[in-house]
Amino acid sequence: MSNKIVIIGLGTGGLYSSRAASRFDRDAMITIIEKRDYDMFSPCGLPYAIEGKVKSFDALKHSVPTTKKIKKYINHEATSIDTQNKIVDVKNIQTNEMINIPYDSLILSTGSRPVVLPIPGAYELLGKGVFTCSTPEEAQKLTEKAKKSNKAVIVGGGAIGLEIAFALKKLGLTVYITKRSPPPLPRNLDPDMGKILENYLRDSGIHTLFGKTIERINGVDKVESVVIQGEDIKTDMVVMAVGISPNTKLAEESGVKTERGYILVNKRMETNIQDIYSLGDCTQSYSAIDGKPARIALATTAFMQGPIAGINAAGGNREYEGSLGTFVSYIGDLEVSCTGYNSATAENNGIKVVTGRANMQIKPSWMPDTKDISIKLVADSETGVMVGGQAIGEEGAASRMNIVALAIKQKMTIQELYNIELAYCPAVSELFDPLLVAVENLLRKYNRKR
Repeated sequence: MSNKIVIIGLGTGGLYSSRAASRFDRDAMITIIEKRDYDMFSPCGLPYAIEGKVKSFDALKHSVPTTKKIKKYINHEATSIDTQNKIVDVKNIQTNEMINIPYDSLILSTGSRPVVLPIPGAYELLGKGVFTCSTPEEAQKLTEKAKKSNKAVIVGGGAIGLEIAFALKKLGLTVYITKRSPPPLPRNLDPDMGKILENYLRDSGIHTLFGKTIERINGVDKVESVVIQGEDIKTDMVVMAVGISPNTKLAEESGVKTERGYILVNKRMETNIQDIYSLGDCTQSYSAIDGKPARIALATTAFMQGPIAGINAAGGNREYEGSLGTFVSYIGDLEVSCTGYNSATAENNGIKVVTGRANMQIKPSWMPDTKDISIKLVADSETGVMVGGQAIGEEGAASRMNIVALAIKQKMTIQELYNIELAYCPAVSELFDPLLVAVENLLRKYNRKR
């Protein structure tokens, strides 16, 4: 009898878990349930569609082909899970018709939803000048409003908020960004690196109100202004980009254990209920550095977790190695890339750190198109093992952090990273690459501490 695998949610994790399961067990019957009336979309492309670099929001939508072994229920919602009898109750959103889908293994890939701050005016004016931006539909409405507006306030200083800020600026708006903590990307960048990004935002004409709290949004039928730390600022629209909340109601109602709203899994991506797996934004994962719990909402994390859950659901036995949270964001003309722990996160997890920086050009100064880059590296001050890296520059930040990510994953020491051999050509890099300059500075500081 064929193994019946049901996947709830067709995002990155749902797609790649289905592919892995079908390859591991060619006879498995896979059913995918998705609430949208289309298959998938690329959420990371939304800011570029807002500014017009991507020609349409429909270009971000993608279809997933079906086979005799893979069936999709689009525009359907899983309403309950009978974990004893292994049945998922599913509603057709258009007709309200209910169907029952049996499973041998179940994968929860239910994703997340954007957070709206619980401040006066936020919910009352949602859709009337207050926007979130997590789907093509939301982004299109935001864009339509932006094209008729002069001012916008972005709430939140994460990657998406900063990318949207530049997208709106390119549409001709005056843009303000506000967030409670002083530096941008505080979970990723150390304050000194965050300052580089903050200065760049200001030099680009974006008004930064970091370290200040938004208190209310004013307006009756539309947004008229916001109050930030007692100051009333006129605006036509507000974009909430303050993070995500996991979609775990279905899981919790089915007896799946959660912590702070996130589904708990082991290294096989299995929940507390046998044969039920979970992955992606709705799931609490593990750090690849020290194995401690981590909540990392990145497409790359879901991409890596998908095959683990899919193979195990199909009868295999694979373990997830954890995530480093390696990412890059293209903010204005800057690549901002990070991997592993920043200094504060490392210290909070009991790792005493030593850091090293390099601020230089990526090519020889006599090359006409050379660009500046800043790199900061973080290592365990007792063992010398690499635990993190950050890079900001118009070119080459992501490629260098990819090398650091590999070093962290392989538990390399500072000396071992310093010994790697990198390619050189004046049109591409300096002979003594900025990454290795940062490693050398880190090694010096580490040796002085010993």
